[in-house]
Amino acid sequence: MAEKIKNDRLSSAVCFVLMLVMVAGALLNGAGKAYAQKRTAVDQAWKECVASVQERTETAYNLLTVAGRYLSPEDADYAKVAEDLKSLQNAESTGSCVSVTVFKADATALLTKLAAMENVKKDSRDSMYVTQMLPQAVEQCSGIEAISAYNTAADNYNSSLNSFSGFLAGLAGVTRATVFSEN
Repeated sequence: MAEKIKNDRLSSAVCFVLMLVMVAGALLNGAGKAYAQKRTAVDQAWKECVASVQERTETAYNLLTVAGRYLSPEDADYAKVAEDLKSLQNAESTGSCVSVTVFKADATALLTKLAAMENVKKDSRDSMYVTQMLPQAVEQCSGIEAISAYNTAADNYNSSLNSFSGFLAGLAGVTRATVFSEN
């Protein structure tokens, strides 16, 4: 009889431990799935952020292509835009890039220099690029809204990880979102 009571207690203890393991697993799984859904919205905002940087990258590349026909890479205005281009090309991997304001100022300075050059004025195609198409492309470069929306989503997501369910999600492998910066 004593042995039966021992077996019943052992079975009860094993069942209780299994129940705790299953509850903990369910909590971890649920938190992980919930935060995976939240991360989807952050990832979508990231794609829009990267697209706005890509728009500036293409504009910088086009501007340098035209400027390269008339200026050397050592020219100060050319070099500034070339540095901006490097920053923009690395933005997705580094999580930062040159700001829209700085890029527009650098691009405008280079366009102004090109527009004043006689060689550019004589070439109808490049003159059109320098006086019409590229200034319009530079002016349309944006990113402030997309970057701000992404950073807001990332901050909210990261703040939500500072809770018990966020702690559990972290144990389940959920990571924090990177905040994008413009310099």
